[in-house]
Formats: sequence, structure tokens, C-alpha cells
Amino acid sequence: MGDIYFMKMRLFSLLLIFSGLATIAVAQTAGPNGIKFFKGDWKSLLKESARQGKPIFVDVYTDWCLPCKRMEREVFVSNEVAQIYNSSFISYRLNAERGEGIKLADSYAVKAYPTYLFLDTLGNLVYRNGDYLKASEFITAGKEALNQFKVRDLAEMEARFKDGDRNKDFLKRLVIKRSQMGLDNAEILNVYVPLISDDERNAASTLHFLSENIGSTPSDALAVILKHINGVPKGDQQLVAQKLYDKLLYYALGRAVKDRRVDDAKHYLTYVEILRPLLAEKQLPSVDNLALHYYHAARDTSGLKKVGYRIAEKQMSIPLDSIRVKDKILFEQAMWPFLSGKEDSTKIPNFEEEKKLAAVQYSANIATILYTVSDFFKQDLHKSDKSLLDALKWMQFASQIYKKESIERLRSELEAISAGK
Repeated sequence: MGDIYFMKMRLFSLLLIFSGLATIAVAQTAGPNGIKFFKGDWKSLLKESARQGKPIFVDVYTDWCLPCKRMEREVFVSNEVAQIYNSSFISYRLNAERGEGIKLADSYAVKAYPTYLFLDTLGNLVYRNGDYLKASEFITAGKEALNQFKVRDLAEMEARFKDGDRNKDFLKRLVIKRSQMGLDNAEILNVYVPLISDDERNAASTLHFLSENIGSTPSDALAVILKHINGVPKGDQQLVAQKLYDKLLYYALGRAVKDRRVDDAKHYLTYVEILRPLLAEKQLPSVDNLALHYYHAARDTSGLKKVGYRIAEKQMSIPLDSIRVKDKILFEQAMWPFLSGKEDSTKIPNFEEEKKLAAVQYSANIATILYTVSDFFKQDLHKSDKSLLDALKWMQFASQIYKKESIERLRSELEAISAGK
């Protein structure tokens, strides 16, 4: 379930990154009988934690995250949950897309929502969890966090690092420990990499270690991997490249494009294209999506058309019958928890509307992809460019498989351009 959840969050996050959706913070409450969340800023939270001598539980959420809303509605209000969390933690809700939550979520390397952080009184991460959890599972997570607080080895190791310990083996253990906690390693890797000998840099084991623990923030480890990857066996090249993309380049390129740092994005895209032959087939759609948004941001119409055609033609090659069959399969999978009694549809707001969307989710995905490519073509290409005729064909197909106002509007606009209006 974790991998599926991560992929869903990754795809949805991309849509949000590039659509510019804005949200409004929700109040830090969970109901009169549930978890009592501390109200105040981060500095006040740490002070309160120190005053009471209690560790901190942080629910990192966004307003668009459906599992986050379910946790708030179904789990945080549970008396059984509250008994554990109110007695054991200072609890806090952190919106990752507003105020100080933006930097704090980044500092704790939060990549999916909801993420649950368990911190000591100084703000050091001791344990983390995530995804939608049932009340019993969430209670288990809290108890596991309390067990981890008894160990406290990460905080001690980081204190050694800050005090100047630069033993190579120690640094390696620290990198591994931080990775296990879901933290980035750029600062430590920038100290560790110069200690690696030339022979070690050419070893597959070194590249595996660096790519596995590189984190989502660029460090000196990236240059070492790119320089030496061709010197290891093909199978190792593929594994290293795929981990490097998933753990670093995907996030680095996505952030650069989102922030309109075109030069940085160009560098990261160059690295990705070098590694493209080694990437897994399932990674290529996100590569093309990121490239498409880069070329749009850079106003590079040649690159935009090259990638846009590659994306659109792949979607257009799927037979209509196959799309309908896939819709049916995905709908049955989505409905099974409710039909089997594992989930209660009455607890899902606007369930009937959600049900309608679930019935065409594969069609909607294809139509949305075609919409993005066609919309960028309309924005960036001259009205006389014949590629707009292809964009019109894509939107005609999109409107056939999925009915949505924005799709119909774009189709009409492209028809008007085609007619010379």
C-alpha cells in the first residue's frame, strides 16, 4: 500500500505544482473529544514541549490531501487515540504549504501527505510515519514512537557531527540513520564524499550507497555518481540511475521548474536525459511531464513540441475499448472496500460524486494529460503553427472520453484558431 500511496501522492503533487493551486489553512482542531492540538508558532511549541518534558507529535498536512482530511475526521477525534496522544505528546498540526510550515516541511524532508513526525523537545526527529492509518494503527505508531524515544541515537550522532566528528565510518552510519528517518543528507554527504578514495568511487557498492542515501537535496554525491556510473556493470547502472532519479532528480527538477529557476532546471533535465536509457519504463511518464513543464517555462517551443508529441502520441495510441475496460477495472477496485464492508461510504463526504469520478478515472487521466500538452501548445506556439491542428485532434479525443468544462473550452478555442477566427 505504501508504494501505491506514494505514487498517487507523487502524481497528484505534480498536478498541484504546475497548476498553481492555492489553499487556505484550516484551524488546528480535531474535535472536542479527540487529540488536543497545540495552538501557536513553532518556537512556542518547542518551549511548551520543554516545559512539560513531553515529546512532540506533528501532523504535516495540506488542504488538498484527502487522507489528511480523513485522519482529521475519523481518527484524530477518537477517544482511544486521544488517550495515548494527549497523555504522551504535545500534538501539533503543520500545513506544509503555508507560513512557517513550508520551510519546516522541507527541513524534515516531507514528500507525501499526511506525514507524522515525532520529535524530541529540541525538535530532533526520532520517528516518522505516514499515510491514512486506522485508529488502531495510529495508536501503534504512537507507541512505536515512544519506544524510539528511549533509544535517541540519531540525536546523539548528530551532536557528534556538530562537534566535529569526521570519522568516515561514523559519517556513513549517520547517513544511513538519517535515510532511515526520511531526512536529507546533503550536509553530511558533502563532508563524506571527499573522504572516498578513487578506487571506492569506481566501485558499484559506493554508487549504490550514494544513490540510496542521496536524499532530495543536491550534494557533491551527484557529481560522483554521474562521473562513475558508466564504469560499473549495466545492471548496477540501471539500479543506481533509477534510485538517483526517484530520490533526488525528480524532486530537484520539479522544484526548479515550480520556482521558475530555468537554468537550474535545465541542468537537472540534462542529467535526467543522460540517465533516461537506464530508467525504468514506469519512471518515463514523470520524466516527460517534468520536461514538458520545463520547456513551457523556458519558452523552448522546439523542446516543447518534441516532448509534447511523445506524450500525446502515447496516449492517443491507446484503443478506446481498452480505455473503457481499464475504467471498469479501476472502478471495481475503488468500490471493493465499500462493497466488502471494509469501508463505510456514509463517512465519505460527497460519496456519490466521488463514485462518478471513480468510474472514469483512467479516461480522466488520459484526458488531463492531453489537455496539458494541448494547452501548452496553444499558449506557446504561433497561431499559424500546424501543430495546433494536432492539439485540436487530441482535445477532440479528450472530450470524447471525459466530459469536463475546461476540456470543452480548450477544444472550442483550438477549433476557432483552426478556423482562423
